[in-house]
Formats: sequence, structure tokens, C-alpha cells
Amino acid sequence: MEVIAHRGNTFYAPENTMAAFLSAASYNISGIELDVQWTKDGVPVVFHDEKVDRTTNGSGWIRSFTYRELRQLDAGSWFAGRFGGEKIPSLEEVLEWMKGEDITLHMEVKKPPRQFEELLDMTLGMIENHGMAHKTVVSTFYHPLLTYMAGQKRTHFQRAFLTKTPLFRGIRYLNSIQAHAIHIRHSYQAMRFYPLWAKNGIPVRAYTINREKEALRCKRLNVTSIITDDPKTMTSLFHQPEHSHGENKI
Repeated sequence: MEVIAHRGNTFYAPENTMAAFLSAASYNISGIELDVQWTKDGVPVVFHDEKVDRTTNGSGWIRSFTYRELRQLDAGSWFAGRFGGEKIPSLEEVLEWMKGEDITLHMEVKKPPRQFEELLDMTLGMIENHGMAHKTVVSTFYHPLLTYMAGQKRTHFQRAFLTKTPLFRGIRYLNSIQAHAIHIRHSYQAMRFYPLWAKNGIPVRAYTINREKEALRCKRLNVTSIITDDPKTMTSLFHQPEHSHGENKI
């Protein structure tokens, strides 16, 4: 069972920060999931919400800030005082670090601007320039973005569609939008579909699995990966040895 850290080690560090990613990587995870959107001046940054209010000391829409302005915000103190001064990372900062890690990048692209093509092309090009395309899965709830990627012949990237509920004709839909995998919110309803999708060779990654009972259930149903806020517990559950760089462990 692959374990993917949801926004990093978010039980123990502020989400979508380098502190959370470094902490998650101290365990034998398969990948890190993070969220990407763009600043006012077109820089791809790692941040979940449309507004900065919940996880920084600032206020306002993230797209209304330049990258330089965003870097002035404190993205750690809301979680715990010892994380004071933690910054919103750029995607490039994360890529520079991940080049040296044996983990996959699961990049959720938040709903992009109406004219997203230029921004997306620039972002995918950045990933390619860092030699990370073959280790990157692009996921989104905005499925036309995946079809656009397929048309651009960016064959090194894996594409996954995100959904909160299962689709009765999920395989047909996956093929129609030219995706490779399904990322789905875990539920009793969704569990009915896991074996069928897995039987057809479709990678299924279920989110957000934080209870051992649900993780084991996913394993029995041949789910490829679980996306979790607690990589420490989940990697321990599946008896995976920890990485050697334990100094980042939280």
C-alpha cells in the first residue's frame, strides 16, 4: 500500500509548508500531495485555499497578491508558535528539494483562471526543467485541464481526475477525459467501486484516510494508495522502514 502525505505531515506541521514536507519525508512515504495555484504575477505557489486568511496572518484572495507580497506572510504561527515565520513555498522551491528525494509529487491544480493554458504550460515546463515530470501526477477537480494536457502530448506526466463521489461509469469517463487514475474521497459508497476500477488496471488513490481501520479496508479492496494527514501512523501500519534522514521527524 502506497502512503501519500496530504499537504505534508499535516497532523504535526502547518499544511503545505516546507516544514510539513520535510517532516513527511522522514517516513517511508511514496509521495507528497500538495496544492498549486498562481499569484497575481503568475508565480505557481503551494497553497490550498483561495484566500490566505485561514493559514496565514494575512487576509485576501491569493490571486490578489504578488509572490513577493505572499512571502511576507507568516504561514506557520496559526498552527503552533514554533512554526512562526514559515513561508508559503513556491512550487519551484519544492521541486528543488524533491529532486533529491525518492518520492512522487502529487500536484493538485486548484480551479485555474479562465485562461489557464499559458500558466499551466509554464508550470509543467518548470517541472520538466527540474527533471521531475516522470515523478509527477497532476490531479484536479477541473477536468478540462487534464484533457488539455493530453492534447499537448506531455506524455511523462500522469493525469488523475479528482472526485468527491464515485461515478457509475467511471472507467468510461476516465477514458473520455484522457486521465490515467482516479483520486476519490473515501466513503462507504466509493468502496463499492474500488475493486472494479482496480481490476481494470486503474490506479485508485483514496483521500483522506486517517484511521487505521479505513486504511486496512482500502488495502483489502486493492486501492493503490491512501492520501493521509498522518503519514507517521500509516507508514508504521504497513511496516515500512523509515527513511534515514530522521532529523526532520516530528
